[in-house]
Amino acid sequence: MVVLSLATILAFVFSAGLTTKVLLIMCTTTSLFVGMIILLGDKYIKYTLVTPSIIIMLAVTLVPMIFLLVMSVTDVKLLNFNRTWNFVGLDNYLYFFTKDRLFWPTLVRTFEYTVLALLIQLVLGLGLAVLFQRHFVGRNLVSSFLIIPVMTCPIVIAMLWKSMMNSETGVLNVLLRKLGGSGINWLTNEPLVWIQNIPLVGPFLVNNANANIGFVSMILVNTWQWTPFVFLMVLAGINSLPKEPFEAAYVDGANTWQQFRNITLPLLKPVMNVIILMRLIDLMKVYDQIYALFGDNITTRTLNIHIFAIGLTNQNYGRGSALSIIVLLFIVTITKVLTTFNEKIDIKRVRK
Repeated sequence: MVVLSLATILAFVFSAGLTTKVLLIMCTTTSLFVGMIILLGDKYIKYTLVTPSIIIMLAVTLVPMIFLLVMSVTDVKLLNFNRTWNFVGLDNYLYFFTKDRLFWPTLVRTFEYTVLALLIQLVLGLGLAVLFQRHFVGRNLVSSFLIIPVMTCPIVIAMLWKSMMNSETGVLNVLLRKLGGSGINWLTNEPLVWIQNIPLVGPFLVNNANANIGFVSMILVNTWQWTPFVFLMVLAGINSLPKEPFEAAYVDGANTWQQFRNITLPLLKPVMNVIILMRLIDLMKVYDQIYALFGDNITTRTLNIHIFAIGLTNQNYGRGSALSIIVLLFIVTITKVLTTFNEKIDIKRVRK
């Protein structure tokens, strides 16, 4: 073991080949692991067996996170990446709140996209789950077709919908024209006419609240793919509910709506909380679908695409890293707020 450790150190000191370094590191690590098992014995076997997994997890999470934090407080770009990184403190963070004219519209757009898509998917998923709770002919076949979008790569879904939304040859506009309507420019930022015509608030919503066709298309594509996921989760939750409360409510004369409102929804709360957190985090980090549909269009740009534009397109790695940290803190804060809110509701319900 000592010989292998010395050999590994010497390999790095004298700049040995990459293959030699990798082999020596693997051999040394394996020897150290076996040595720990022999020295510590069975008493600490549960700790020694998980040690490699912990080391790998730290290597792929903690080390990149530290590297990202270091970059976020330095002025590092492509030109000086291999040179000295000048420390700038919080300047990269303050830049987005004070000087970046695209940050606040992008933040609002990301928030709107997350909230609206989440609400629509929850309502549709819950409705489908209640519908498919009943037995009917072909239920299993239809539910199998419903989950196909979930099993498909998001970028493939986006490219498929981009083709379908083509203003001239897309199948959506072809069907609309055959039905006597006019085509819709799905992939543009044209305003939603029915919102624009609302007195007083209409123009404000169009200019500041993303009331345009492109934004609707973003939500439509994500909803089409991920509503079946919500449906499956809710359906599994409904099927696991106890039957006794429903039987008692039926005997007491409660109708279907009363049973759903007073029994099904409260019992589904833990499942719904998990679904909300999972979909919230996923919606906050959507990148591939939106980029495949619109590219780096500033009228449909979300925070993740803004990170790409700042960090990679503009090659300003320091500011890109700072924005990544801001988005991470934003997600953690929202998750914590939701968790705390649910806990307070549960406490009040128990006290009552």
